[in-house]
Amino acid sequence: MSSSGFKPFGALAVVGLGLIGGSFARDVRRLGLAQQLIGYDINAAYRKEISSLNLVDYLAAAPDEKLAEAELVLLAVPVKAFAEVLTQIRPHLSASAIVTDAGSVKSPLLKIMSAPEYAEMRFVGGHPIAGSENFGPSAAQEKLFSGKRFILTPSEKTEQVVVERVRGLWQALGAVVSEMDAETHDKMFASVSHLPHLLAYASIQAIANSETPDALGHSGAGLKDFSRIASSSPEMWADIFLENNQNLLLRINTFKDVLSALEKAVREKDKQKLIELLRQSKNERDRWMS
Repeated sequence: MSSSGFKPFGALAVVGLGLIGGSFARDVRRLGLAQQLIGYDINAAYRKEISSLNLVDYLAAAPDEKLAEAELVLLAVPVKAFAEVLTQIRPHLSASAIVTDAGSVKSPLLKIMSAPEYAEMRFVGGHPIAGSENFGPSAAQEKLFSGKRFILTPSEKTEQVVVERVRGLWQALGAVVSEMDAETHDKMFASVSHLPHLLAYASIQAIANSETPDALGHSGAGLKDFSRIASSSPEMWADIFLENNQNLLLRINTFKDVLSALEKAVREKDKQKLIELLRQSKNERDRWMS
């Protein structure tokens, strides 16, 4: 048993050892949650970093026969890569192994898992609500998930023993675990994660495209705080936006409505209306933060 009372895995595999996968591996090792860590990453430069950081005990570019030893496999790859990775792991996976993931969009993967070839795979979706604008193995950090939310998205076919085993693992990592269905998850995170990231990128570009692009060099802490997430991986976020595009488009339209109301108040110099709109937002954020 680990110090948390969690029964450690004999071998645990991580496919994709960037910020999330690397941080996961760090804490699994630090907390003794697995006796052996198996790692896979297609990026050659990343593999050099992974080796130098000693994140795993065994490392290869793609899933191989070593994967058969894993009792649990975490997919920590870009959401667009899930279909290909599942094809790669399937021939090597033990029949009793649990497969889970750390993706920011859940419904597309659940749809893939409904295919007949994956009918016997013991799978449950997951999403750690933790991260950083930094990415790659060198960005991996200890205790990234401690005190953070983690969402499980089991389907009707998911075995309860699988849910509880994955729940126990993330709780041992310090996360606060809850459950919801994949569709609800994707609608929710289009609002609270995907739209804010899109707006952060858009805001920086709007400034860069203005008559005074050098204004960025004169900005204060407010813009730096607001736009921090625009330093995140463009490739990763492009995949997320496209995989959850319908939910994101709805939120973009809602944002346009809000922005139009603010624009109208500014154009008409309607101070009272502007205060009303700003106060609504302030009150919502204050209630959320309380």
